[in-house]
Amino acid sequence: MNHDPEYRRLFGELFPEVAGGKPIDFTMFGLAIAEFELTLTFANAPIDRFARGQRDAMTDSEKRGALLFFGRARCVTCHAVAGDANEMFTDVKNRVVGVPQVAPYFGVGTGNMIFDGPGQDEDFGLEQVTGNRADRYKFRTAPLRNLAVAPAFFHNGAFTRLEDAIRHHLDVDESARHYNPVAAGVALDLTHRLGPIEPVLGRLDRKLRNPIELNRTEFSDLVAFVRDGLLDERARREHLCKLVPRSVPSGSPVLQFQGCP
Repeated sequence: MNHDPEYRRLFGELFPEVAGGKPIDFTMFGLAIAEFELTLTFANAPIDRFARGQRDAMTDSEKRGALLFFGRARCVTCHAVAGDANEMFTDVKNRVVGVPQVAPYFGVGTGNMIFDGPGQDEDFGLEQVTGNRADRYKFRTAPLRNLAVAPAFFHNGAFTRLEDAIRHHLDVDESARHYNPVAAGVALDLTHRLGPIEPVLGRLDRKLRNPIELNRTEFSDLVAFVRDGLLDERARREHLCKLVPRSVPSGSPVLQFQGCP
């Protein structure tokens, strides 16, 4: 890269030392990538504009959903917006939320994925990192911004529709015990093998043990808030695809991204 005049020119615009003749180094690479990643923090959703005083930024349905999210539905208990959460809608803690244990079926003697448990059809989650059995089935609370563009939900993609993921939170026992991977729309290789769910439910976080009842309108409003009220339009595919360069100074092939023309 230091032998490429165009890269040196581009880095020289940002790093005076390169413009002065010094080589591009690893630290400069890291800083440049970090700055780019910061531009991908899309946090100008309807709720952000509403909080800044734009009262018409949210629809009536999104507003009612927000009241449920921060109130009776108790979503904010884990999907926090204060303190360490830094408005990312996560308390950054690891919890057991009763996600169905989907495991790929590779056939006998094939595949390179080794799952946990006696049937190799479980994911022990945080325990894999800490070695502490008390951490079994725990996963970090996911941030909720821009979920409208997510193709699947939870750590293993057990649900492909946001509505189903939200229903799971409202009544985990009902959702987990009656989970159907085909109905959930997961990939075909995840529809053949399910790990045991009772051990997972036995460790369910106490915040999720009591079902939350919402009528049809309330549920629709809650979905509208999570799906649309937290979506920054810049996170949509149409915008992100425009960030992929047509070419790079080195002349190397540019990666092709699924969903981009």
